[in-house]
Amino acid sequence: MTRFTLRQLEYFRAIARTGSISAAAAQEMTSRSAMASALGELEKSLDAELVIRRKAQGIVLTEAGQEVLELASNLLHQAEELEGAVHPERLRGTVSVGCFSSLAPTFLPVMMDTFARAHPDVQFRAHAEPEDLLLKRLRAGEIDVAVSYNLHEDPTLESVELYRTRMHVILAADDPLAAEPTVPAAALMSRRLILLDTPPSPQYVMEYFTGQGLSPRAEEMFSIFELLRSLVARGMGYSLFIQEPAGGLSYEGLPLASRPLDPPPWTERVSIALPARRRPSGTARAFVLAAKAAAPSYSPPDPYW
Repeated sequence: MTRFTLRQLEYFRAIARTGSISAAAAQEMTSRSAMASALGELEKSLDAELVIRRKAQGIVLTEAGQEVLELASNLLHQAEELEGAVHPERLRGTVSVGCFSSLAPTFLPVMMDTFARAHPDVQFRAHAEPEDLLLKRLRAGEIDVAVSYNLHEDPTLESVELYRTRMHVILAADDPLAAEPTVPAAALMSRRLILLDTPPSPQYVMEYFTGQGLSPRAEEMFSIFELLRSLVARGMGYSLFIQEPAGGLSYEGLPLASRPLDPPPWTERVSIALPARRRPSGTARAFVLAAKAAAPSYSPPDPYW
């Protein structure tokens, strides 16, 4: 007979995903003392230390905690499926979705709205982060699915392609190159390149230019997408993006021009992925299907077509 409860496992998963007992308590709408008590009882039942408590710094999972998190996530997913089998008319449970930062403004709003309408009893939790952190969270069981570029290249993941796209150059609307239908990569070398400081974006951009034997003037890097667009709109440089917000204006209302590059960059695949060796929950499977079906509503137009 097991001595732990599903509620204790749910609370432990929440602590692991949020990184602190207080944040987990707020997420689960319970008291901090109840959350801490559930964690203590679970550790006592399993006779193992699952987390290292660091004052003012949250918690860190122990090696045992990481293993228990994966097993607990699988068990909770199966419990949700059991409830779904009894009440197939309604999907219940939670789904935690991680999305690459620059994709989040176009992907997450559509999917949070679409999925909530289709499955009102599912709790939706969203994270927008750099790819390296997303994959770390995914492998640790802190999120159920991750959305980013070229995840099909990772053999440890099971991925579903959502759409394909390519980089284009953005320029100030009054830049002479904006008058051209296509911008030669070599013509950009006299201008300042402003990079998006969110890996792997800088690597992709630099690989494109070095592949043409070119050395761009990469003088600035910022992690805020709209800041780059505002700088470009003021004529302070150019940048290479995959995403293209509707409207063609910066935050200041200044016009921008996006143009295809010559030669065309390689195709990027935007995919949604799950760990290949982990059984996905019913809510995660439903989200993957919903994301694939909704792709036409959030995928950007390809300027090369």
